[in-house]
Amino acid sequence: MTARLHMAGVTKTFPGVRALDDVSITVHAGEVLGLVGVNGAGKSTLMNVLGGIYLPDAGTIEIDGRPVQLHRPMDADQAGIAFIHQELLFFPTLTVAENMFISHLPSGRTRFTVDKRIARARASEALDQLGSDIRPNARMEDLSVGEKQVVEIARALAMGSDIVIFDEPSSSLSIKEKEALFAIVRKLKAEGKAVIYISHFLDEIQDLCDSYVVLRNGRLVGAGQVVDVTHDQIIEMVVGQAVSGPAERSRRAGDAPLLTLSNIRRGEILTGVDLVMRRGEVLGLWGLMGSGRTELIRAILGLEPMDAGQLSLTDEGGMRQISPAELLTRTAYVTESRRTDGLFLDEAIWKNITATTLEDFVRGWMQVLDKAAEAETAKTLIDRLKIRTRDYRTRAANLSGGNQQKVVFAKWLSRQPDILILDEPTRGVDVGAKREIGALIGSLADAGTSVLLVTSEIEEMVALADRVLVLRGGVIAAEMSGDAISEAALMAAAMGTEAADA
Repeated sequence: MTARLHMAGVTKTFPGVRALDDVSITVHAGEVLGLVGVNGAGKSTLMNVLGGIYLPDAGTIEIDGRPVQLHRPMDADQAGIAFIHQELLFFPTLTVAENMFISHLPSGRTRFTVDKRIARARASEALDQLGSDIRPNARMEDLSVGEKQVVEIARALAMGSDIVIFDEPSSSLSIKEKEALFAIVRKLKAEGKAVIYISHFLDEIQDLCDSYVVLRNGRLVGAGQVVDVTHDQIIEMVVGQAVSGPAERSRRAGDAPLLTLSNIRRGEILTGVDLVMRRGEVLGLWGLMGSGRTELIRAILGLEPMDAGQLSLTDEGGMRQISPAELLTRTAYVTESRRTDGLFLDEAIWKNITATTLEDFVRGWMQVLDKAAEAETAKTLIDRLKIRTRDYRTRAANLSGGNQQKVVFAKWLSRQPDILILDEPTRGVDVGAKREIGALIGSLADAGTSVLLVTSEIEEMVALADRVLVLRGGVIAAEMSGDAISEAALMAAAMGTEAADA
């Protein structure tokens, strides 16, 4: 049987780095291929070659047995290749239909006009194929993350794509949205599409995929049928050694209270949140997608409006009320999206790391920055956090996801904060990087930093948190600590069911 896609001997070298070294993959019609590897293993580079973004230095690409040359993204589009990116690309103020056909908008009756009726009809047809009730005239900015992803998939169907690439598609989705995504992937498979599914979640690879390919350091290190391999065997191929789940630490009770939140309210999503954060503890904030975890963080830091509530900080002078603005100055905040609001992607690593402490490097009456001192500080943190990079001058955009996340940590650690707020700190990073970040979180808490941890990965919450507060219905619905923290208990509390029934 002729393969729908065959990439043979693909090699790609960037200055000082061989990103791909003689990699070959094959995907048949009606097959879901799982592409696995740590950040920096070459997954994105291989898919960017397929997407016409990078030209390979060597190797060939065949679609349905015919050689193709993909010199630009439009070539891939015309060859029937669709790429559903992890960071979704869309025009927020345009409609669903306009986004779906932005490069092929149907012409109207007069020159330079668009026939929106035809665009909406085509969009509706593609959305109906996915069983979606999204309105074609809805604005993209009004959709949830999962709905935006459905629009991207519908666009691929409308363009007649036979090869669909999913890059970490479930990392920002709720449980229901994940179920809908998996149903769509299975539907694409049943329709004879060739699907490439990139994910760090190995349970997804084993549930959804027929075959797998593992890349490490730019080379193919494993391939075969999913039914013939175990979870642990895939992990061993991914990292080169046997590695189990998140890095666990001994739970600690924490010391005296540091930050107290009282009756925090914001619209209908936060209706009276109370919590106490203690010194030297990892306090987990758990809840289902849409429970208000990120909204709570942004409200208490003054990044979004807070309708009511009080913040109190306990320091040398005792407990005193503070403003969100003052809390922001005492807090390091690792945001949910490192690429959007965590990094200056076009700047060097060392500039990102020192961005929060520039006043420490001002010298003389002319207030000149001591760039040599900045670089030395950055290099120290690069070594401490084991950031894998050619040197400290590398652009942040050129790092893998896990190393980008470490740069975000380094940026805030240089401030030596009292409070560290982590919103999805390991999203989109590989197994090895997750363990390293987990160990870093534990060491910071052990050294006295108060850590507020928000994560959608329940194993990570169970492994790392000393105490967990469950947010549901706009309030803290449950609290658990020590051995009471379990996956079953967390899900039962988040869903409002009895633990015994979970």
